[in-house]
Amino acid sequence: MRRAPAVIVASGVGWIVFYVASFTALGSSVPTVESTGDEVLAWFTANATNAQAYAWTATFAALTLTVFGGMVANLLPRPHRYVFFGGVLGWVVTGQVQAWFWAGLALHPEGLDAATARTLFDIAQYWGPIVNGSTMTMAAAFVPLAFGRSPLLPRWLGWLSVAFFAEQAVETVTVFGESGFLAPGGAMNLYLGGLIGMAWVIGVLVWASRHARAAA
Repeated sequence: MRRAPAVIVASGVGWIVFYVASFTALGSSVPTVESTGDEVLAWFTANATNAQAYAWTATFAALTLTVFGGMVANLLPRPHRYVFFGGVLGWVVTGQVQAWFWAGLALHPEGLDAATARTLFDIAQYWGPIVNGSTMTMAAAFVPLAFGRSPLLPRWLGWLSVAFFAEQAVETVTVFGESGFLAPGGAMNLYLGGLIGMAWVIGVLVWASRHARAAA
């Protein structure tokens, strides 16, 4: 496909833009798993539009990531392409489910009691440790292709994939966290994992666009 490089770049960059925009839309005062039910309820009452904007941008993040994943998967041999795309779909679905909870809580916050709001919000926060299964799957598809006697991927992408896989594996401990850096949906999920994950996606984007351009 002659347009493959352009589609890969457009979808990859598009996902980065919408992913960053989705969290930016929430603002800096967003509640955490340490927030009380009353605090969660008060935030959604005052920031319903922010939560809805988050869900809206998450919709387009799902679209662009699926397209990007499909285009990249097409460049990988079997069965690695299926493993990688399976991880992509897992990431997409987890993000969509989380967005449902944020948008749902924002629709009629005045009709919720504090305990219900806190429970629904807590469920959504577990997207962080749970999505690690999908991201590890994506990275695992790349690692074996970058090493050995006849590697199909550049070594730098292989090591980047190893680092991403290892960090995401460690990050699964946030499922046991209750506060601070290790809290579900907290700093380890959002910032440390987010930055390393973004670096990995950019690395895949660079390799895939070059590879598709050479093939075209």
